[in-house]
Amino acid sequence: MRRVVLGFCLALLLAPLSVLADSHEKPPALSDVWQVVPKQGMENQFEEAVKAHMAFRAEAGESRAWWVFTPTIGYNMNMYAFRSCCFNWADMDTYVAEGQEKGFGENWNANVHQYVDHYHHYVEKTDWENSHWPDSPKGPYYGVTELIWKEDAGSETSDAMEKMSQVALEEGWSEQGREWVWLNRTGGKPAMAIVISYENYAAMEPPEQSFGAFLREKLGEEAAAAVFADFNAGFKSSQYSVWYYREDLSTPSSEEE
Repeated sequence: MRRVVLGFCLALLLAPLSVLADSHEKPPALSDVWQVVPKQGMENQFEEAVKAHMAFRAEAGESRAWWVFTPTIGYNMNMYAFRSCCFNWADMDTYVAEGQEKGFGENWNANVHQYVDHYHHYVEKTDWENSHWPDSPKGPYYGVTELIWKEDAGSETSDAMEKMSQVALEEGWSEQGREWVWLNRTGGKPAMAIVISYENYAAMEPPEQSFGAFLREKLGEEAAAAVFADFNAGFKSSQYSVWYYREDLSTPSSEEE
């Protein structure tokens, strides 16, 4: 298995973080995303090692904060997802140099890697213009719908996503306490995802008026059906999962960053 030499192995596709600010001037769009699967039966040792590693990074004065999530509903229930945002591509070079100087990868390899079965690494781009994400998302639960693109997907799908989102933002859906963020993944199978935050399981109860009904009300039956058809036409599969924010494994005080 390839050892981790430069960076902190972490992940989550479409995860929400309090640093994703809902401000007039949006932050940079990129997030560093890792998925880590510990060896079977070594989850406890892995978690203890991660806690010690996080403390090492904090003591070293790391410039980034990392959030950790574990699934409560869905697939790959033994996966740990770590992510950090928000930056541009050029910032990655600066961060790699910082990691080498401060020994992040060396410490991970010496103390955590022995408990890991495998890793996945992605970069995600946040679509701020079509998202509604506050400074402090409700959390600590996050529903993630992952959509895998068809190879021949056309621009109609992206146009439909933008149409749905702008109607939600402009016509009142976002004013009802609903929070969502769109993400596009680089690495692995091309994918788009939408994340919705929840403060508890009760909040996951479907609303009295579904978004489909809301869109039909605002656009009319025919126009809404066409938007949904264009959106769905671009994807070959989807899957849903719910993730829980693990403050105990995250960068100390990262939720306040």
